[in-house]
Amino acid sequence: MKRNIGILLLIVSMVIGISPNLFSQHKPRENRLTHHMSAEEKARFHTVGKDYVATNPPPGEVRNIAEFDKMEGVLVRYPFGISYEVIAAMSEETVVTTIVENQAEQDFVTAQYQSHSVNMDNANFLIAPSDSYWTRDYGPWYVAYGDAEIGIIDFIYNRPDREDDNAVPPAVANFLGIEWFGMDLISAGGNYMTDGLGNSSSSELVWDENPTLSQTEIDEMVDDYLGVNNYMVIPDPNNTYIDHIDCWGKFLDVNKVLIREVPESHAQYDEIEATAAFYEAQTTAWDDNYEVFRVWTPGNEPYTNSLILNNRVFVPITGSQWDDEAIEAYQEAMPGYDVVGLTGSWQSTDALHCRTKGIADRNTLFIKHMPLLAEQPELSGYEIEAEIIAYSGQSIDNNSVKVFYRVDGGAYEEIGMDFQGGKLYSAIIPGQVNGSQIDYYIEASDIGGNLGNHPFIGAPDPHGFFVGEQLFACINVDITEINTSASLNNTSNEEFVIANTGQIDLNYSISWNTSVSEDFIYDVENSPAQTAWESNTYDELGWTDMNITDEGEIANWKIDYTWDTDQYGYESVFLVESPAGTQATIATGVEGGTYSVSLDAFNGEEMQGDWKLWITDDYGDGGHQATDIAITISKSVELPDWLSAEPVSGTISSNNDNVIEVSCDATGLGIGLYEGIITVVSNDPDNPNIEIPVHFTVSAATGLETIHSKGIKVSNYPNPVHNVMNFNIILPKQEFVVLEIYNGNGQKMATLINETLTAGEHSIKWNSFDNPDLKSGVYFYKLTAGKDSFDGKIILMR
Repeated sequence: MKRNIGILLLIVSMVIGISPNLFSQHKPRENRLTHHMSAEEKARFHTVGKDYVATNPPPGEVRNIAEFDKMEGVLVRYPFGISYEVIAAMSEETVVTTIVENQAEQDFVTAQYQSHSVNMDNANFLIAPSDSYWTRDYGPWYVAYGDAEIGIIDFIYNRPDREDDNAVPPAVANFLGIEWFGMDLISAGGNYMTDGLGNSSSSELVWDENPTLSQTEIDEMVDDYLGVNNYMVIPDPNNTYIDHIDCWGKFLDVNKVLIREVPESHAQYDEIEATAAFYEAQTTAWDDNYEVFRVWTPGNEPYTNSLILNNRVFVPITGSQWDDEAIEAYQEAMPGYDVVGLTGSWQSTDALHCRTKGIADRNTLFIKHMPLLAEQPELSGYEIEAEIIAYSGQSIDNNSVKVFYRVDGGAYEEIGMDFQGGKLYSAIIPGQVNGSQIDYYIEASDIGGNLGNHPFIGAPDPHGFFVGEQLFACINVDITEINTSASLNNTSNEEFVIANTGQIDLNYSISWNTSVSEDFIYDVENSPAQTAWESNTYDELGWTDMNITDEGEIANWKIDYTWDTDQYGYESVFLVESPAGTQATIATGVEGGTYSVSLDAFNGEEMQGDWKLWITDDYGDGGHQATDIAITISKSVELPDWLSAEPVSGTISSNNDNVIEVSCDATGLGIGLYEGIITVVSNDPDNPNIEIPVHFTVSAATGLETIHSKGIKVSNYPNPVHNVMNFNIILPKQEFVVLEIYNGNGQKMATLINETLTAGEHSIKWNSFDNPDLKSGVYFYKLTAGKDSFDGKIILMR
């Protein structure tokens, strides 16, 4: 009976034209393609663009719109490569345009959006066929051209057999109601970035994939279609399959670029540093040099593969110890922006940027202005000129066009910009005294309410210049170290002078450190042989768990190991996880050799518990092994806070000084030498950090510190010890005496006495350098005299 009803419904639907999908639940499509080309696709690469028909370039002056320009939306595709959490976050900033195949998919995605807190007021749909979710790679590029028009530049997507993806840009142009232009260049959006003012960059992949075009012909084409007159094509420093620029770099503004940073042990360190140096040497559209910002990616984290949407930056995070540092790197580079970390199925070569694509604002208010930067002559006033272009077609609200400026970091003042005819406006910032710093930005709107700033973020990160010449603070400290002493339970007071010989105020702050650490060393079994595993040594062979029973808070974590790898060392990652669940990358992509790596990811965590070590191979054929592994965990040893300085901060005007009082308090300390560091941080660009070593000797006031029991007395000094420690032992009668030194793990390091001593006083010297393997840390002595025993602490400082 049920079968007959189903047939009847099908017949009815066919008769009246209702889709059978309405009677069944939508079955989601699967993502079957990979980001890279399959072997079959590589074999067919010669077919890419075979039947492509280009159009003429856009008419008039052309400007390629940058990612950090105003966006009205973001393009994603279903089935997704991003989570609903990511989509919901983007929908709070701008419209999310989702590519779906048909109405049934739209209905399904709409229901999913509604149940995952996506802002439906900022959601619309483009019904079009597609092959994959990498909208960045096949999605449109946008240009402003002619008389305030916004259009799409299409290129040939560098993947064969993905005709539906390649057809998305004209579908987007039709969806937005803007002009489409076809450019006969094979490329991918992930391998392209632009500053929006004539400078763009790609890796040499664009040359390799267009063998029928000369480099000059490519330059001429991007100039004609994109208005790019400086196309910076450079070698890909990552040495991966994808060769996309967003895997290692990103324009953040007209004169800012973010480049990944790796440790010196990384296989691509030299290439990545050369890339950073390349951009530092280039001239921007604002006639200065790029300010290069770095983001730490020791484990090939995908932090440069981020998305800028208006005043928000969405950064792909992975749960790595470096996520917080990545967010901070963006916050430093982009003041005023809301930087948001988002998790996902990110890979080092395929993350958030690859799977999303901004949609340029068709109603943008563009401010064209050549900023005043660096040092400017001392004048009675500084003219600020700007062209204001409203792509909305609305008139400019002349009363809204203003310059906001401030002097030496003070409050902003505003000046109205006068209309000069056409699209031109101007204003005069009043002159200031030599050495003054003037910051400014421009603000304008059209009568429709479309607002624009120059630079984009406005007040938080303005343009800035110096009147005459830039002036600096200059710090001088009258000592290089402090040597002082006090007897037990007493205090020594010293002082030093900070002077400012510069031309502006010197701002300083003072901190100090007196920490002492104790080292615990653990040997680890060798990892499996290179041929014994494929993708993950832990999942496949259980290498390795390490249980630590010692207790204490971690001050530093270090591993020494020897690394053997095949010719594909760049595929490897060596990882560790703490008992608290913190993961850290020991090394990635390193060549064979012996290494010593320190990590601060675990600082402050407890050392006790189960640790995990493992190695992965991205390709899945193993080929890497770690041997001769030793882990050293340094535990902080708490001592009384014996060092302080006052005042801890201050401001010193030009040609003046401040006296800093230093106090070294021996209360609670034993006899010995103690070491500390005073750090002075200031706004002197040449000496932003000055370290002053402090050597504090605590001596006996009324005799040595001793341990008393049953008439037996023992004392040791100096403590802390650098070299020789003295032990004084007083025996009331003859005893067989054993005096031994132990480390924090209970291992005996030395035997100083093992014999019968007569009644009376005995002096024994221990030269710590007789045990050259001992490192700085906390040790213990044990004295056994007959049936009595005594324990004491030794602080060794090498």
